[in-house]
Amino acid sequence: MPCSVHTDFFDDSCEACRQEYLEMKGAGEEEGERAEKGKKKYREFTEERAKKLLEEVMLQYLKSGSTDLEAVEKAKAVVRKQCAIRGMPYWPWL
Repeated sequence: MPCSVHTDFFDDSCEACRQEYLEMKGAGEEEGERAEKGKKKYREFTEERAKKLLEEVMLQYLKSGSTDLEAVEKAKAVVRKQCAIRGMPYWPWL
């Protein structure tokens, strides 16, 4: 369930935000679980949500020591993966 308090950003101290972030990122899932989730109806992945995810993931990579270029490319890969999971085309900025 999405966080109803933090609508413009993910707050690391908020459990609902952390769960939503992990769900969007697909973290902690085995390959078989991902295949099974392909049958799951995913929440709408709008361009606005994609940009928010890109920004949050990019910041996480920067905090972990990645260079700017590495962080951008890795974050874009996460967003592309979310598009692929949903069977939707990529935005031109990806």
